[in-house]
Amino acid sequence: MVEQIIALAERLRGAGLDVATSEVIDAARALEHLDLADRTVVRECLRAAMVKEADPIGSFDRCFDATFRPGVASAEPAVGGSSGVGFEPLSTASGLAGSMDDEVLQALMSGDADALASLARQAVEMYGGGDGDDAASERRLMHRVLRAIDLSRMLSAAMQQLRRSGDHDDFELMLRRNELSELIEEFRRKLAAEIARQLDAATPTDAPTIPERTSPEDIDLLQLSRTEYDELRRVLQPLLRKMAARIGQKRKLRSTGRLDVRRTIRRSLQSGGVPMEVVQRRRHPHRPDVVVLCDVSGSVAEFAQFTFSLMNALHAEVRKVRSFAFVDGVAEVTDVFQEARHDIAVNRLVERRGVVGLDGHSDYGAVFSQFATDHLEDAVGSGTTVIISGDARSNYRDGGVDPFERIAERARRVYWLNPEPCELWGTTDSLIDTYRHGCTAVHEVRTLGQLADVIAELI
Repeated sequence: MVEQIIALAERLRGAGLDVATSEVIDAARALEHLDLADRTVVRECLRAAMVKEADPIGSFDRCFDATFRPGVASAEPAVGGSSGVGFEPLSTASGLAGSMDDEVLQALMSGDADALASLARQAVEMYGGGDGDDAASERRLMHRVLRAIDLSRMLSAAMQQLRRSGDHDDFELMLRRNELSELIEEFRRKLAAEIARQLDAATPTDAPTIPERTSPEDIDLLQLSRTEYDELRRVLQPLLRKMAARIGQKRKLRSTGRLDVRRTIRRSLQSGGVPMEVVQRRRHPHRPDVVVLCDVSGSVAEFAQFTFSLMNALHAEVRKVRSFAFVDGVAEVTDVFQEARHDIAVNRLVERRGVVGLDGHSDYGAVFSQFATDHLEDAVGSGTTVIISGDARSNYRDGGVDPFERIAERARRVYWLNPEPCELWGTTDSLIDTYRHGCTAVHEVRTLGQLADVIAELI
């Protein structure tokens, strides 16, 4: 265990955190008094002992997860005789896992294309595997890599560094933002190319080819390229009109209710009662209040943006829409969509105060607890439909089942939209099975067309 603590300290130093030798000694002594089988307690103990400064980009959690892999038995017996810790020292690792985000950010800031290409290869090698799936698809591999490297926050972190330096005026910052956006998209393309290269090398030459899909609505939202993303934005408005028409047709078909005896008899008097034209009462369609909770972290950020856009465009079909974005904190972003004259960039949602909490890694337990405390009474009522979008991956943290159940009990209906393939639900750190019993329904939604279909059925 001492060797693992030392390895963690080296990773933290490589990630730019200042860890003194005395703090390493304090961490080892503190663990002697804890249950080493409790991963959460061990994590927080080491964080308190070894991190004495702000960690806004979550370097500690990445280093911890790289040093202590969950679910793998330790090669050495744990301190105090506990054999259930499930930690493994990465003695053969290069140290990149704990600081990959930092190295990618540095390469972006310097515009080093060769470094980005090298990092793309290393990222695919490090994060592309790990679950024994020999038949993994390009989409699944890309999702794994993007969960480990949070590209959605990379631009925000780079711009914050540039603003703090004070060396650029507003015009220069705008130019740098455009340059960085292009480099981030180029890095995404390099990741896709490297994944495709590795899959081609592992695929038999006589393997059947998969026909390319031509409809933008059928593109998997978890592996959008910039070109595909722009194409989806162009088809969004026609899709909204189609979805509104579907909702209107559905309500028209359901508009008739019980027999209206009084009006039926009055109308039949015009013809002496023969023939009799049956009149039914007209139903008034239920227009619910809708609360949308969207995970805007990592690889699900684009999915959240389309969910927000579709829901906030249905003002004629719902009484009120309130939108909340979250990572490991939660904040209301309804005003962003009300004031917008064009599409909202994901970065604007991530930069909203309160969306990112302590370390910027998804924490559904903290989010549900904060939402139940700050917003439950005024946002959710007996007629409210709550729509949650996200992959339900909470980085092995507490899932916050109690506050989630409070939300579900107070709401009329709760729907969960998950962009991950259903075969991945419940694996590793996925908590979707934990939340399923509190939801009216859980839907696998991987394309924009599926997202529109599901929302049309829910409203």
